[in-house]
Amino acid sequence: MQKIISGPDIKQLDDQYVVKRNISSFALMERAARAFCTWFVNRYDPGISVAVFCGTGNNGGDGLAISRLLAGEGYSVRAFFLGDISRAAVDFNKNLGIMPENVCLLEVAEDSILDIRPDVIIDAVFGAGINRPVEDPHLRLIRTLNSREAVKIAVDLPSGLPTDSVLEGEAFIADHTVSFQFPKLSLLFPEHGRYTGELHVLDIGIDPVFFDAFSSQVYYIAPDDVRGRHINFGKFSHKGTFGKVMMIGGSYGKIGAMVLAGKAALKTGSGLVSCYLPRCGVDIMQTAVPEIMVESGQGDLELMALGLKDLDRFDALGMGPGMGTGENPRVCLQYVLENYSKPLVIDADAINILAAHRHLMAVLRENMLLTPHLKEFERLVGPCKDHVERMEKARSFSRNHRCVLILKGAYTLISLPDGRQFFNSSGTQYMATGGSGDVLTGVLTSFLGQGYSPENAAICGVYHHGLAGELASKNRLRGTIASDIVESIPATFAALKIP
Repeated sequence: MQKIISGPDIKQLDDQYVVKRNISSFALMERAARAFCTWFVNRYDPGISVAVFCGTGNNGGDGLAISRLLAGEGYSVRAFFLGDISRAAVDFNKNLGIMPENVCLLEVAEDSILDIRPDVIIDAVFGAGINRPVEDPHLRLIRTLNSREAVKIAVDLPSGLPTDSVLEGEAFIADHTVSFQFPKLSLLFPEHGRYTGELHVLDIGIDPVFFDAFSSQVYYIAPDDVRGRHINFGKFSHKGTFGKVMMIGGSYGKIGAMVLAGKAALKTGSGLVSCYLPRCGVDIMQTAVPEIMVESGQGDLELMALGLKDLDRFDALGMGPGMGTGENPRVCLQYVLENYSKPLVIDADAINILAAHRHLMAVLRENMLLTPHLKEFERLVGPCKDHVERMEKARSFSRNHRCVLILKGAYTLISLPDGRQFFNSSGTQYMATGGSGDVLTGVLTSFLGQGYSPENAAICGVYHHGLAGELASKNRLRGTIASDIVESIPATFAALKIP
């Protein structure tokens, strides 16, 4: 699992790596620049014009190396630098000394960039070292670049963006940010979405063991991290082996949430799926998903009609989609919390009931997964000024209540009771559609019912859900709906080569 370390630790990591691997810092910079150029060449035709803007630190050195390498690939490249050369980083000067003649290299001045109209602007002015708002003349440059019509790409971090905290002031607004080895923490904050654009993380060969010396408990989930967490099932597996789960929820006009959750559980591999919902939803569910068995109450999840006394026949429960927040749903949730000891997913209205009846939180435990979106999360923990505070409150909530908390959104954040947190790398903006969260509830419940640990169910479930969204939206884009995500779940197992 790739650890995300803080800005001050990045230079130490690089220094330790070059010493122990007996290479130069210049060679590591060259490795990063080559990784960037490979990514770039695979996306953009050599006929375009490129302008690279460099500071005089190591990020600027990356920019000069990128300029040289792109020129060698046949691109028309102009490079600009801004800063005091007499105080430039050693590796910046090394790159400056080997710039080829076919790269136009200019010092930034107002008139030197006034009329440039490149197809692509590459920002390599500031990297992970900045810890204060950008000031002139760099601020003027960033404003000028932001005003240009071009594809804008940031190297490692958009200039002006701090590594670990929320932006104060202004920053380069990138269409793409290419980060090396691991995403810098601030790139994962929703507050920085407009600056980061699409995030790409490139491996430059720093072994995970070199991260062990740093104390971060924050990680980034990649495909390889998911594959090894899956349970393998054999030829003689049967319905019981793949788990028996029940989804509880629904109300008049919101039975669709249960259809999505139940079908997602089936598509994720559950052997048997049941749904408990109000009587008004029985015909809908039986018609929409004939593979699901239905149990029903006489009204809105009335406790006396629920027949909850034999809930232990299920390996996991998922609760909340479309269930409402009235008295009957509250009694139902309380009964489940107090009488069911196996794994449980709590979502949607079940979370809102918890927030309104906080004494129920006393029975939360380690095999429970809570899946709030940002607004539901604030109902649980109170207002948060930014994502740094959200992360800390999510960690505290998970520790204090001994449960797994999954904060949904771009780069969904998983918090475990031991303090570890995981950002998910899969997903797309096209998943921002009604019912997407209900699909996740079904996926998570299915993995729990198949015998996955809460940690592995959370990591695998969130990643598969995001990947299904990517696959579903590939041709549909903003026309993607939650049902499309459900139908793409099986393809995620094929994509990850999981039998």
